[in-house]
Amino acid sequence: MIVVKIGDGMGNQLFNYACGYALARREGETLKLDISECDNSTLRDYELDFFRVRYDAKESFPNRNFWQKLYKRLRRNLLYHVIMEKDLFSVDTRIYKKTWRSRYLHGYWQNVAYFQDYLKELREMYVPREPLRQETAELLEELSAGNTCAVHVRGGDINGPSPAYFREAMHRMREARRGVRFIVFTNDKEKAAECIQAENAQDVRYISDMGSFSDKEEFLLMSACKNHVISNSSYSTWAAYLCRNKEQLVMIPPYQGAAQMCLEGWQLIDLEGET
Repeated sequence: MIVVKIGDGMGNQLFNYACGYALARREGETLKLDISECDNSTLRDYELDFFRVRYDAKESFPNRNFWQKLYKRLRRNLLYHVIMEKDLFSVDTRIYKKTWRSRYLHGYWQNVAYFQDYLKELREMYVPREPLRQETAELLEELSAGNTCAVHVRGGDINGPSPAYFREAMHRMREARRGVRFIVFTNDKEKAAECIQAENAQDVRYISDMGSFSDKEEFLLMSACKNHVISNSSYSTWAAYLCRNKEQLVMIPPYQGAAQMCLEGWQLIDLEGET
């Protein structure tokens, strides 16, 4: 059996699941999700059951005081062969070594090499379990049919790419996709305006001006766009992974670990190294 810890925000949970699913699928093992971190968090919820993900079991244990944490850790270490991710920027081959105990994956696993062979299957599962609202479904169809490019500007806890990155990425996109329409996704509209500097641009619209959508709905709408200018974000990285356009053009900023997330053909824009 393969057990994978699910935690942090939705993008990270998608990476957690993808690694665990691919390993279980490759080796013909059952898959269990440990969602304790989500259930005990006051900031993050368990998000994966919004999608049609497949697994054999889930487990969750209270983890709010010393004795609960001690019990959970002792139980985990006795039952499972725990693999704590050592290096975030390379493939940890220890996950492929079978032992007499079930393997427990504890980490981020943000490397496309872990699951690229099963990305087609993941695309089929990372779709909503329930029907979308009519407003969302209609806009999703419109974005997927048009000459569109999602632009993700993240605000909040982590500094995103510089305005220079967005200017260069959007310039390259306009050159490569004549007549492209940019759809901006952001949780910080003021920061996005600074980054994009396109107050009068006729080819730029904010998703927030097109309706009122939940984070998950915006994620689906982002993935429906035919091209992507993403941030240093697992959220927008997965939106680009899930895009169905075979001729998709993706711009990604330079940050530690970016190269290991790129699929073939993605453009890593390093303004210093001019990639």
